[in-house]
Amino acid sequence: MCLKSLKITNWIVFYFGLVGLFWQVECVDNKYDNYTLIKLYPNGIQQIEALKYLEVPEHEVEILKKSRSFNDSTDILVSPNDIPFVKQFIKDESLIYELKRNYGRMFESVERTPKRRILRGFSIYEYHSFSAIQEYIDNLAKRQSDLVKLQNLGTSYQGRRMKLVKISSDHSAQNPIIFVDAGIHAREWVAPAMALYLIHRLVNDPDARKELDGVDWYILPVVNPDGYEYTRTSRANRLWRKTRSKNSQFECFGVDGNRNYGFKWAVSGVSTNPCDKETYAGPKPFSEVETQMVRNIMMENSKRMKLYVSLHSYGQYLVYPWGYTGDFLPKEWKRLDTMARIVSDAVQKAGGQPFKVLSAGKWYAAAGGSDDFAFGAVGVPYSYTMELTNGFEFIYPERLLRVVLPQYYEGFRAFATQIKKEFCSKYIGHRCKNNSPEESETNS
Repeated sequence: MCLKSLKITNWIVFYFGLVGLFWQVECVDNKYDNYTLIKLYPNGIQQIEALKYLEVPEHEVEILKKSRSFNDSTDILVSPNDIPFVKQFIKDESLIYELKRNYGRMFESVERTPKRRILRGFSIYEYHSFSAIQEYIDNLAKRQSDLVKLQNLGTSYQGRRMKLVKISSDHSAQNPIIFVDAGIHAREWVAPAMALYLIHRLVNDPDARKELDGVDWYILPVVNPDGYEYTRTSRANRLWRKTRSKNSQFECFGVDGNRNYGFKWAVSGVSTNPCDKETYAGPKPFSEVETQMVRNIMMENSKRMKLYVSLHSYGQYLVYPWGYTGDFLPKEWKRLDTMARIVSDAVQKAGGQPFKVLSAGKWYAAAGGSDDFAFGAVGVPYSYTMELTNGFEFIYPERLLRVVLPQYYEGFRAFATQIKKEFCSKYIGHRCKNNSPEESETNS
């Protein structure tokens, strides 16, 4: 009798344990399902200033994108509890808005991707796991060892091995370097996809060999692999932005990698709260091993690096320093602006949307960005943040990658052409005779 009762008791505990586990999984997986995406369109300075009120921490309002200008949207994700607050705010400020209800139900399951890749092989027009991306570049380096070299950078906070892809028609030529990185913000999946596509085209497209002559490409496809993989674990984590380092004093994770660079660190546009989900700048500059790796690449190649592009999403922007302030521009701003507009024109001619071109700080000031560090600390003459895609926020559909990635590639071709014109005007075979600083100023 006692044994029978014990079995029944154990069964009840096991049953309700399963129910509890199931409830927890379902609750977590559906975290955003009842959230509402609201796009707010300010039409004046007063409304833009008023939007800052939405950042107060006591409300469950996640700001996905801030307005860079009038009639450019500030996009917020609102929990069911905060809908009345936001509704009243919109009414008080007379804001134009549009909304999407049940936003989390638009998130795709990521579990299908590995199975599909195994069955169909690797497609450059899909979102891949970090391990699949690493496997792809490893195989590429083996097949095209004359063009592709890999540099081991070390491991991420959670131990993922990171490699820099170096692409050159002559690795001994000491050509000017174009350095491209992507994926410092975990949820911005289209950025690593673009970096991988750029690698693919440069190595496999015979016509792309022109882009290799006279310039070397250094590409880091995923700067924040821990955060990237975290966004793939469940729909509840899909919008995670930061790294995954653990704060020693608080039970909170992650730093905004694009607020962690050591140039004008933390002077504007950052949070000092380790539990802030978005813009925590870290306990000190370069606290994150991942941003240290990017810094080291820049510093080790500072004399040859002529262009730096950090890939992000979303909003279809191409912005340049300064990011830490909107009060003034660098003296070279016209040169930066002109290059950006040439790139935008190339993308538009390929059928894409033009970029909105401006200094990053004119949008909103945010210190500790990689583009400011490259330009202000390392001395890279051209430095940009490229915000890819417009529409669909951070959940850009895979089916559209086949359309937009080739369009953006034309922008990188324009970048390469301009860099070679300015810094590589004379060739000895495939070797580039770098211009002196005086010649560079004359050519510019």
